[in-house]
Amino acid sequence: MNIAASMNKANRLERKDKHEDAASIYRDILAKFPRNTRAQAALNALQTDIQRDLNPTLEQQKTLADSFSAGNYAQVATTCAALLNHHRRSHFLWNTLGKCHLKSNNLDEAATCLNKACELNPKDPSTFAAMGEVHHAQGRPDNALALYNKALSLDADNLNALSNKANTLVGLGRLSAAEPLLKRAVELEPENPVFLFNYSNILLKTGQMVQAKALLERATVLAPDLASAQYNLAQLQSLDGEKEAAILRFEAMLEETPGDDRTRADKLHAQAHLNDWNWLDEYQQARRQLGLTGKPCSPFASLTFEDNPDLLRLRIQAYANAALPKVEPARALSGEQQGADRPERLRIGYFSSDFHDHATMRLMAGLFEAHDQSRFDIIAYSYDKAPEDAMRARVRQAVTSFKDISQLSDAEATALAKQDSLDIAVDLKGFTGENRTPLFANRLASLHMSYLGFPATLGSTAIDYLIGDHVTCPSGSERYFEEHLLRLPHSYQVNDDKRALSGRQYTRKDCGLPDNGFVFCCFNSSYKITPVEFDIWMRLLDQVEDSVLWLLDCSETSKANLRKEAAKRGQNPDRLIFAPRVAQEDHLARHQVADLFLDTFVVNAHTTASDALWAGVPVLTLPGRQFASRVGASLVSAMGLPELIAKSAANYEARALELASDPDALASLRGKLQRNRTSTPLFDTKGFTRSLEQGFDMAYARYLQGLPPAHLEVSESTSADLYIPHAVPPVASHAQPHLAP
Repeated sequence: MNIAASMNKANRLERKDKHEDAASIYRDILAKFPRNTRAQAALNALQTDIQRDLNPTLEQQKTLADSFSAGNYAQVATTCAALLNHHRRSHFLWNTLGKCHLKSNNLDEAATCLNKACELNPKDPSTFAAMGEVHHAQGRPDNALALYNKALSLDADNLNALSNKANTLVGLGRLSAAEPLLKRAVELEPENPVFLFNYSNILLKTGQMVQAKALLERATVLAPDLASAQYNLAQLQSLDGEKEAAILRFEAMLEETPGDDRTRADKLHAQAHLNDWNWLDEYQQARRQLGLTGKPCSPFASLTFEDNPDLLRLRIQAYANAALPKVEPARALSGEQQGADRPERLRIGYFSSDFHDHATMRLMAGLFEAHDQSRFDIIAYSYDKAPEDAMRARVRQAVTSFKDISQLSDAEATALAKQDSLDIAVDLKGFTGENRTPLFANRLASLHMSYLGFPATLGSTAIDYLIGDHVTCPSGSERYFEEHLLRLPHSYQVNDDKRALSGRQYTRKDCGLPDNGFVFCCFNSSYKITPVEFDIWMRLLDQVEDSVLWLLDCSETSKANLRKEAAKRGQNPDRLIFAPRVAQEDHLARHQVADLFLDTFVVNAHTTASDALWAGVPVLTLPGRQFASRVGASLVSAMGLPELIAKSAANYEARALELASDPDALASLRGKLQRNRTSTPLFDTKGFTRSLEQGFDMAYARYLQGLPPAHLEVSESTSADLYIPHAVPPVASHAQPHLAP
């Protein structure tokens, strides 16, 4: 080695600010000649310069950090790149540049820069946390979690690592693991609205509504423009019965984003709950694009707006495409597997959050007890947060196996169902509250079916069959459904023939009703009542002296609005009497003081109609076009009471007036109802179960033959001919008022 030449080369590199290259030459000289004082002195001086030049000045660093916080990512990236020409080993610059690329979604560039930053300073938790974000964005959650864990091993309270690890765990459905992380993030930074919002989401998903609401209230005060927090808070207020507050919040959001269809649909539905019928005019203005061109809107709200199953299917399909974006296709049997024998016991999995004292279980409990467990394994997959009660105990006792999946992630629940080798998986919720319908985007079983919970299509190829009947799904209605129809021979709706009425003998006085006079009743939820029915009901009160309308208790605002609407129609508001909510057995028992149940049109009575019929009260109904508007007709048809199915709105009114004016006709009808209660299919739980099982067998037989799903009809040779009412043209009867066809 020529020491002089090497020293000259190092000096030239220093003058070009290539300090690391110069230092490398000095080190090489000292490695061979450790006593060379000139090389040692030059290296010592250079080390001081390197340390000084390793990072930009503190002032420059502060300027870059402030600009980054302001969101000027492109500008900061340009400055960092320029400074790196002089500070190539600056961890600060590589780290900042990597984060700029991350914010701009330049993930490969971000990874390169952050890897360099990690190499320069393997002790900085913020770099590992940012690398975790890169891997999460690249669809590698396991790698992301490992990097977040590395960051937290360096700093257990690193906020980005805590928050982003929690969000990754939430995405994997591991809520119990995510909750303490976000709780800690909120403790460390209690005024951070994003942390508050993210923590509230976990609490919502784990059923901790009160705590979630408190966090959302704080988040919306701190960040009024955080739309997602505003929306969730409005939803919670609506669920808590604070419809007025929810509507105000929805309206404020719509002022900022008037094209937000999801928010508009929820606002309209909340108004319907309050019987604030101004929603109808607003709906008319938005109906042609609502849920179709903007954000998908709630399927449940959609089915309440109007009786238009074609439009409903389009809205629900839009929602399903977002909620179930990736659907695992059905697994067809290979040629050598086709034609196999039916398993000795088909394995049926029922998925629900209602395995407790809920309207669905009041209908279904007897079904679980009636299933033929010599031919079927019945597995209940429960994901609700409700406490143990007598109804859940009854279901547990009846089924082959009861599995609580409430604490399992979607991936874990899917794995469990696949491990159980289900033949048929049945979704009992559909797009209603606390559903886990997205589970069905995975192929949980050979066949998927939708039943009972949601009276419409689920709009997704994830579901093979929808269980209906010839009344709810008449010939020609197939186009309203993404699914294939499995039509049962009588009503699609199961009923429990063991339901008990309390032993209490109610009098009208007990119920706040007059001793004399005809009692029309409707115990449907308030949102189902529209001006169309209400106009008819008020005319009936006008024509039937001393009659009253007995409704289920609802909010004070709703009651005030209904009374106001009665007065506008010339009726004494006191003729509207509201029944307070009582235990279910008592509610069934008090039905007996009513004379006639008047059904609503766009969404019929479902369980409430079965309640009335089981208690001995006739239900007068008018079938429409969509499934939900034909349930009443399905029920009374299966009870052998076609005379309770009106053919038009005028006929509905005339028939109600006839029964209210002719005590003998009403007595004859009630007598027939009592006789048919135990002799017709509606309340024959075992007979219904055999029909449903036959439907399962028919669908599975096609599967074993290698055939795709098809519309199927279960028939019974002993079945009497059913009266199948035609759909009433909406314009002629009960289209929503003021709606364009």
